[in-house]
Amino acid sequence: AGIHTTLVSVDDTTGCTGAMGLEVTGLTPMKDCDFTRADALIIPGGPGYEILEKNREVLNLIESFGRNKVLGAICAGSSIPGKLGLYKGRTYTVVPDLDGSYGGTFEKVHAVISGNIVTGISVGGAFEFALDLIKVLKSPEAADDLARATCWSLQ
Repeated sequence: AGIHTTLVSVDDTTGCTGAMGLEVTGLTPMKDCDFTRADALIIPGGPGYEILEKNREVLNLIESFGRNKVLGAICAGSSIPGKLGLYKGRTYTVVPDLDGSYGGTFEKVHAVISGNIVTGISVGGAFEFALDLIKVLKSPEAADDLARATCWSLQ
């Protein structure tokens, strides 16, 4: 969708291996990022969410983006904004095992847009989550164009 994206690591590494063995390279260390220039912050899922929720700087960023910019969170990562109170009065989704009654309305759907916060349930909802982020960051038309280009809908 033409959205510039920077993959960030919370430490000084430039690569990592995901829970399913996927190796990711080209990460930018968090200390080298200027988050004031970012339009959105996206929190990933998987077991690495536990590392993120123990990092005060990451929690401060999540709170700031959740209140002032666009915040996206998927799978287990969606539990972090909930624990920070960002879902109060909102609808959200999170991997069902981690729904902790966060003061909003949990929906067991692939993705939810609630104002400036976009949540995804898990990897099974990743495409809908991505399209919802595009709707919020660019436009519904841009999301529709990408959905058509990737044959997301066969209609």
